[in-house]
Amino acid sequence: MGRKIEEKHELGTYTAEFLEEMKPLGEDRKTQFLPDSTSETMARLGGRTLGIFLANIMCPLAEKFGDEVWEIVKETMYEIGRQRAATMVRTMKIDDLEDARCIGRIMDLEDNNSGIRGEWVEFGKKRAVKHEYKCPLDTPCKKCPEVCSVLLEALEQGTMDGLGIKLKNPILLTKTLPAGDPYCEVIIELEN
Repeated sequence: MGRKIEEKHELGTYTAEFLEEMKPLGEDRKTQFLPDSTSETMARLGGRTLGIFLANIMCPLAEKFGDEVWEIVKETMYEIGRQRAATMVRTMKIDDLEDARCIGRIMDLEDNNSGIRGEWVEFGKKRAVKHEYKCPLDTPCKKCPEVCSVLLEALEQGTMDGLGIKLKNPILLTKTLPAGDPYCEVIIELEN
């Protein structure tokens, strides 16, 4: 028997049961969740779904309407980055905007929320480098690596600009798995 949840809301009741194993629905119409619906599993599935969505939408749109599509979505992603910057700083307790590794905690949060697996290979105050070896966006974005090199790059740049961080090189993502690189590489190098 699994764990049950029941929440009363103004317009109805939410009930769910976390099961050891999913069973046929039968006559029982209650919401059921498997126990491995952990935040890690959900992040991996959510990241993969996002990759499939973006890759299947962006490349066909760009093929039909040209590179202007990338510019429009790039501006949107940049603005999303600017809007989320303050929240990310609070969440990750980023208290030194002149320390590259401290700023890198933004990537740690994103990696955690997206199911990405990697490590910091440089930890300097002015330069920090992270290699990401496994990413749920890898396979779906192979047919459209610009999702990472254009859109996610714009998101990160918007975040940095939203915090007033001046980078030596505005390109943060120097390598990506979908483009055929052995890992995604994030370089945070601060201006002197």
